[in-house]
Amino acid sequence: MSNTQHLARKTVQALTPYLSARRIGGKGHIWLNANEAPDCSEYQLDSSKLNRYPEFQPPALINAYASYAGVNNEQLLTTRGADESIEILIRTFCEPGIDSILICPPTYGMYAISAETCGVAIEEVALDAQFDVDYFAVNRPSIKAIAKLKSFFYVLRITQRAICLIGRN
Repeated sequence: MSNTQHLARKTVQALTPYLSARRIGGKGHIWLNANEAPDCSEYQLDSSKLNRYPEFQPPALINAYASYAGVNNEQLLTTRGADESIEILIRTFCEPGIDSILICPPTYGMYAISAETCGVAIEEVALDAQFDVDYFAVNRPSIKAIAKLKSFFYVLRITQRAICLIGRN
């Protein structure tokens, strides 16, 4: 243990180091477990308007996505990547040692890493045979802390989604 390692919270000391999909191993060039799309469309980039530190909650992006998704601007939060949004949701809505999240493996590893880092319990229900959420299993009483679930993270067609369960019955 390093000179500073003992200063970290016990939950942080007990964490298993994150292993990226490439470090876990495997063969091929498509890494779905690394949150990569199986194909790549051609695109062009005009870097003349790029800003090193993007504007927080950029109005043009918020307005365009709200219009596309049919939601109000106030319902959207833009982040600098999936990891940041996962951290924000867990830190904002889950009390360490009290609340839990639900994940449906196989899924993105950062859900569990962020929950463990924040001291939030993790409930798991495997995806069904078609790799869809098994909603019957999710609603079974066997989920230990169903009353304490605050967020439900799942991957659907390579797109990460999070449903906040705040204020649900």
